[in-house]
Amino acid sequence: MGKKFIKKLLVLMAAMCMVIGMALPVQAAEGDEAGTAVTATTEDPANGILQVMLAYEDDGGQRTYFTGGTCFLINEEYVVTNKHIFDLDVVDSATGLTTREVIMETLGLDELPDNDPHLKLFVFANRDTNVEATVHENAQSDVLDFAALQLSEKIYGRQPLVLGDSDVIKQRDNVYAYGFPADSISNKNFNTKDDVSISSGIVSKVTVTGSVDIIEHTAQLNNGNSGGPLLNEAGEVVGINEFIVDQKNYSIQINAIKEILDTWGIPYTPGTGGNNGGGTEPAELTVEDLQAKIDTAKALSLDGYTEESVKAFQDAIAEAESVAAGSPDSAAIESAIDALSAAQSGLVKEEVPEPEPEPAGPNWFLIGGIIAIVVIVIVVVVIIIVVVNGNKKKKAKQVPPVQQKVTPPVQQIQPNTPPVSPVQPGGYPTMPQDDGAGETTLLGGGMGGAYLIRKKNGEKIPITSQNFAIGKERRRVNYCISDNTSVSRYHVVIMKKGSDYYAADQKSSNFTFVNGVQLSPYQETLLTDRSTLKLSDEEFEFHVS
Repeated sequence: MGKKFIKKLLVLMAAMCMVIGMALPVQAAEGDEAGTAVTATTEDPANGILQVMLAYEDDGGQRTYFTGGTCFLINEEYVVTNKHIFDLDVVDSATGLTTREVIMETLGLDELPDNDPHLKLFVFANRDTNVEATVHENAQSDVLDFAALQLSEKIYGRQPLVLGDSDVIKQRDNVYAYGFPADSISNKNFNTKDDVSISSGIVSKVTVTGSVDIIEHTAQLNNGNSGGPLLNEAGEVVGINEFIVDQKNYSIQINAIKEILDTWGIPYTPGTGGNNGGGTEPAELTVEDLQAKIDTAKALSLDGYTEESVKAFQDAIAEAESVAAGSPDSAAIESAIDALSAAQSGLVKEEVPEPEPEPAGPNWFLIGGIIAIVVIVIVVVVIIIVVVNGNKKKKAKQVPPVQQKVTPPVQQIQPNTPPVSPVQPGGYPTMPQDDGAGETTLLGGGMGGAYLIRKKNGEKIPITSQNFAIGKERRRVNYCISDNTSVSRYHVVIMKKGSDYYAADQKSSNFTFVNGVQLSPYQETLLTDRSTLKLSDEEFEFHVS
C-alpha cells in the first residue's frame, strides 16, 4: 500500500509541475510567433546596428575583451563588419603593439596562435547580453577588409538593413555614417541601438584604390563606427565604413560586398536601385548657394556640443563668409561648402551621464509559480519520508537481521602514463636571450636530423626543435636574423613530422619561398634534401643529415 501511495503522489506532483511549466512561457512563445516575419528596414537603421567584440575566454569561462567595432545585420543569422577588428596582427598606433602582443602581455601567455580556441567573437544585442559569432570560412576578404559573421542564435527584435546600389552614387550625394562612439569601444562599454551615433556628409569622390572600390566622403569616421554602414538618403547601405587617411573618410562600396555574399549564397534584402541621394548634377555653384549654406549653419543650435568642435565649426563659417565676400569661382565655392559640411559633421556631443534605469517590477506570476512548486516538492518529500520510515519499522519487527558477507571493493590500478599535451597549430616555443647575442642567434638545442646553410655567410644552422621558428624578434624564434630588415619578426616555421620536414610561412610581410615557389600563409610545404628556402631576400639551403 505504501509504494502505491508514493507512486500516486509522484504522478500528481509531475502533473502539477507540467501545468505550471507550460503556463510560464506562454507570453514568450506568443512574442516569438509575432517576431517570425522579420523584414529589413530603411526607416530605423539603428535597429539593425550591433557591437562586435574580440574576447579571450579561459577554460573557466572568464572572458577578457580586447578590440571591437560596429557590425550590422543583413539577415536573421548574419552580420557583416571589418575584418581588421579581430585581426591579431593589426598594430595599435597608440602603443605600437599588435593585438596578439597586447593579449599575450595582458594575460601572461607564452604564445597565441591564430586558431587558438580561447579566442572568440561576441555580438552584443543589448548592453551585456550577447551571442557568439563565427567568421564564415569563405565570405571574407583581406583586400576588402570585410567578413561575414554567422550568429550562434537569432537576435529577436532587431531588423536587417537593406543593401542598396553603390554604382549609382555620385559626387555631392548626401551620406550618413552609422556606428558606435570610439571611446565606448576602447573603454569596453556595451552599447544598445540608442547609443548609435550618426555623422552626415557628402560624397567627395567615387573611385578605385588598388583593386578596391571605395567612396570618399565627409561623414566623420572613427575607430568606433569602423565596420558600420554608410547609408544614402533612402536609408539603404551603400558602403561599409573603413578607414581615415589624411583626415579623409573612406568606405568600401557595398556592391563589392554583395558579390561575395551572392557567391556563397548568403541572403540579404536588395534596395530599389535608385540613389535617392539628393545629389543632382549642379551645372554651376553660385555665391547664393554658399550663402544659403552659411545661413543654415548659423541657424544651427550649438548647445550640448564640445567647445573644441564648436570652435572648429565657427571657424569654418568665418572662412566660408570670407570666400562669399570675394569673387569666388565655382571650385572655390564648392570647396567652402564641403569644408562647412565637414565641420558640421565634426560637431561632437558632450557626454551626459546616463540616468540609472528604474528597476523592473516583480513578476508575481513567475514568483507564485515557483513558490507553488517548492511547496509541492516539500510536502511530497515529507510524505515520502514518513511512509518509508513507517515501512522500515514494520519490516524491522517482522524480519530478523541477516549478517551479510562484506567483500572489499577491487581497486583498478590505472597505468601511470604521463599526460601528453597536444601541439597546437601555429604554437611555437620561445627561449630567453642574452643581451650580448650576435646578429644571428640560434636559440634552443637538443634535436638533430636536419640543418640549414645560410647562403649569405655559409653558416650551418641545426634544426634543434620540432617546431623551429625563424625571424628577427629574438624572444619568439629559435633562429634570430637581426641584420636583415626585410625579414619579419616571426617569418617562417620548419616543422618535423615523422621523418619529414615542412615549412610554413607565418603571414610574413615579404613572403617565404621554397624552390622559388611562394608559400601561402600557414600552408605546410614539404622540404627535401637541398631544397632552397628563401625568406624575402635571405636564402638558405635545407639539408637532411
